[in-house]
Amino acid sequence: MIQGAREMRKRIVLSLGLLALLVAGTGWVLTRPEAIDTRFTGAYVLEDGTHVYIAPRDAEALRYRMMNGESGALWPTRSLTFEGGPGWAEREPVVNTFTFTVGDDGRVNGFEWQLAGGERRHARKLNLRERIEMFPSGELSLRGKLVLPEGEGPFAAVVLVHGSEDTSAVDTYFMPYMYAAHGSASLVFDKRGTGKSEGEYLQNFHVLSDDVVAAVRWLRTQDSIDPDRIHLAGFSQGGWIAPLAALKDGRIASILVGYGVTVPVTGEDRWGYVNALERKGFGEEAIAAADRINVVIEDIVDRGIDRWSELDAMLDAARSEPWFEAVRGSDSILGYVTDTKLPLWALRVLRWWRFEAQAGPPFIDRLYDPMDTMRQLDVPSCWLLADRDVSAPTEWTVAALDQLRAEGKPVEYHVFPNTDHGILTFVEDEHGERRMLGHAPDYFERQIAWLEAQSAPDIL
Repeated sequence: MIQGAREMRKRIVLSLGLLALLVAGTGWVLTRPEAIDTRFTGAYVLEDGTHVYIAPRDAEALRYRMMNGESGALWPTRSLTFEGGPGWAEREPVVNTFTFTVGDDGRVNGFEWQLAGGERRHARKLNLRERIEMFPSGELSLRGKLVLPEGEGPFAAVVLVHGSEDTSAVDTYFMPYMYAAHGSASLVFDKRGTGKSEGEYLQNFHVLSDDVVAAVRWLRTQDSIDPDRIHLAGFSQGGWIAPLAALKDGRIASILVGYGVTVPVTGEDRWGYVNALERKGFGEEAIAAADRINVVIEDIVDRGIDRWSELDAMLDAARSEPWFEAVRGSDSILGYVTDTKLPLWALRVLRWWRFEAQAGPPFIDRLYDPMDTMRQLDVPSCWLLADRDVSAPTEWTVAALDQLRAEGKPVEYHVFPNTDHGILTFVEDEHGERRMLGHAPDYFERQIAWLEAQSAPDIL
């Protein structure tokens, strides 16, 4: 009887797992991204020498960026014409119209920029050589794009280290063109399971750092690259991965990190609801109450401890508390659990499917401590952080970086005032909702200055 019940439970769990896989697969087929048009991607120079970088925003729209941080989204109106409104994501009122020009070879070679006030600006596309190749990482093949500066090498180079996105970096990243326009070659690649790279998408830092090392070692074989002047530039989640890859490789010249953190994923996750509570006026008592539930969630998710019944009871008791609404939907697992309409049994199946059912390495190691890696590194690193980042605990990261500096590690950092994740400036309404404007004015300049300084002969 007991054995029969156990078999029945196993069959139910297996059926639910298969159902989850079917739903996930169907969802992917129905929502998989459209092919991205990369004809307009590149670095352009205006008549006054100002650079403009253009790359796809998504399958439909483009985004332009300038070295002073100005940026805007552009939507197509005709085959070669795009228009957009002010700020980071506004479509109207139209203040920018870009009409691209095509050369005799059929390739985009420039654009005319019509501003709302009547001013017209003309730009030509820089002749930055690029090529797309597959390179090996273990048993997989990953797709990379190498962008070279004008002139002759061998060049210093930057390898881009991804954030958590599951889209093609080769098709969407603008940074390779910005770096190449300032004299450094740049390699960007589709992380495993995205774009045209093989493998399954995951967020396991140990696995992803191996892929970065493979990219670096492939890059060193290229005649146009100086093998001793290769840097890593990691953004957001890349701030965990880049130092780990540098430690494994042993020859990285420097590390540049944008809006990354020096705490485990569990720490960043906690910041999501702590920040939400603080922004809504709650103090230490509410944070401590949320922490007690979060500890149970961490035991379940990260340590596989069966505390589901306890979690159910704690959630029931907390729903009437004033702070509960403040954490719902926050950028954290607690925010997800408190906001989802899924019952706990479904979350249990989801956790099993993500962390136990699949072969190979875990999807993510939320307990990985980046400070262990940083203490083993003597590679110079520069951290560019947002002071009002809702996704990353800048204050905690700065404290850790100060600790590393006190221990003699070659660490620099700069905190940009009034910026959010991505080093984006914003305005905030009376409800705390933010409207993004563009990048901080000196954000890109600091990246270029760091890379140039770390590539100088007297540094190496």
